[in-house]
Parts: sequence; structure tokens; C-alpha cells
Amino acid sequence: MKDKEYYLSQPKADLHAHLNLSMRYANYKKWAGFSIPDFPRVMDGLGEMHKIIADYTRPRTKTAQDVKDLFKMSFDAAIKDNVVKFEASIDIGFIRHFNNDLDSFLEYIDGLVKKYADKMEFLPELGIPKTLDRKFIKKWCKPMMESRVFKILDLYGPEVFNDLEDFVFIFEMADKYNIKKKAHVGEFSSAESVKKLVEMYTLDEVQHGIGAVNDKKILNFLAKRKIRCNVCPQSNYMLGAVKSLKEHPIKKMMDAGVPVALGTDDILFFNKSNGEQIYDLLQENIITEDDAEKLLKMR
Repeated sequence: MKDKEYYLSQPKADLHAHLNLSMRYANYKKWAGFSIPDFPRVMDGLGEMHKIIADYTRPRTKTAQDVKDLFKMSFDAAIKDNVVKFEASIDIGFIRHFNNDLDSFLEYIDGLVKKYADKMEFLPELGIPKTLDRKFIKKWCKPMMESRVFKILDLYGPEVFNDLEDFVFIFEMADKYNIKKKAHVGEFSSAESVKKLVEMYTLDEVQHGIGAVNDKKILNFLAKRKIRCNVCPQSNYMLGAVKSLKEHPIKKMMDAGVPVALGTDDILFFNKSNGEQIYDLLQENIITEDDAEKLLKMR
């Protein structure tokens, strides 16, 4: 088996990441000026993760410069892992940190694409939390999509949610502006929930989607439609979506013909680059070396 350095050094993509949480904790701690107790650690689901965000990371991010500092640390981490294609979400709410100055916000994001063009292809995702005020979403979604700065739409938040229809208009708008459509589903939710969201929003890709392994028909549905699932094994383990890395269903998804790519999700919390994740999956005999090469080549 090839050594870890090989997988760290190979060009690769990171297709599921959140740009404000994609840096190493050591760098974040130095910047933030404080430590988070017993961190990073295995957590009791998304609730514990969101509490850490509410208690520590969100209050520390107050200004546009704070946002810029966080993003720079995330790009540094991606470059170190030789990520040559980076699809990372930028939460729509960060417009507030730019004093609701849309031009300034968009100019900064477009500048990131140009700044890192010699290192990677960066495709900014417009991140929409399901829990955000609907009026705020409606106010800012259209001008942000119209700008063509954002190439991808990503909806995230609680997977079991009663008002999924509220967001159909966003995905219809994404179609109008030729923006790729993603949504988080199937990390903790059922196989049927994955199919439901793919059909409701006409998704191009699924963020996570591992719940689909519980129904062969839905695996076949994803494979037939060529709906890629951007999975995050270390995140799934550390949040308790799988009991151990060894039990991760990525291989089952790949063998079923579902297009699968890797994402880091939030390196700050999960502390693994994609190169490290591939090596760990090999070490646990979850995937083969041929599988590893396929994951490296996925763009």
C-alpha cells in the first residue's frame, strides 16, 4: 500500500466543505485567542457541534476581516492537501459582516476565485441554512445568484424538517442562472429522505447521502440518475452517523455505481484532510487502492 505522503501529495478535489470552518484547529486557536475545551472530539450528533459553534466560533466572528481571516486559513489547509478543485460553501448570512454591502461582499468572493486560480479551481457555493429567516433568504438570494459569482447552491441544516417546500423557489432560481444544486441530506436521515430531496429540488448532487445504503432501490436510483454523493467519512464518524470508520458505507455506495466524491466538511471539527481520509479508509480495509485512485481523480 502506498504511504500517507502519497495521498497527501496527489492532486485532488474537496467537494463538500464549509469555508468558515475548514481550517486546522491549531491555526484557529492561535487566531481566535482562546481554546475550545476537549477539542476536537467525538461528539453526540449535530446538537453538540452546533452548541460549540454557538458558544465559541460564531461569537468570535464579528467583522468582515474575521470572515476573511477564516477563509484564508481554510484555503491554506486546502492548498497543503493539494486540493486543485474546491467547492466550499459561503453562508448567505455573512453578508451581515459586510454591513449588507452586496457589492463589497461579491467583489471579495470573486477576488478569492482569482487570487487562488494558480493553485486551484475554486467554485463558491451559496450556503443557505434552513433555519434562517425566510424574508432574509428571499431578500438576498436573487441578487447573489444574479451576480453569477456563486456557481453552486447548497442547502443545509436539520435533515428532518417540516417546511422543505419553502425552499423549492431557491432551486428553481438556481436553474434559471445555471447554478449547480446541492443539499445536505442522508447523514442521519433515511434513504427515502434522500430520494425525496433529489426529486423535490431536482438536485445535481447530495451532500452526505450515506443513508441511501439502507435501500437498494434508492442506491440504484442515485446510480441511474448519476447523482453524486459528496461524503465525509471522518465527519460521519465523529458526529455518530456511523459507529466507527470501519463501518462507513462508502464502499457499498461505490460498488452500487453511485458516483462518490470526498469532502472534509469542517476540518476545524473533524481534523482530517481528504488525503488523510483516503489513507485512513485504506488502513481500515474499507476501500481498495483502485477505489482510492478513483476518489483522487473525482472532480
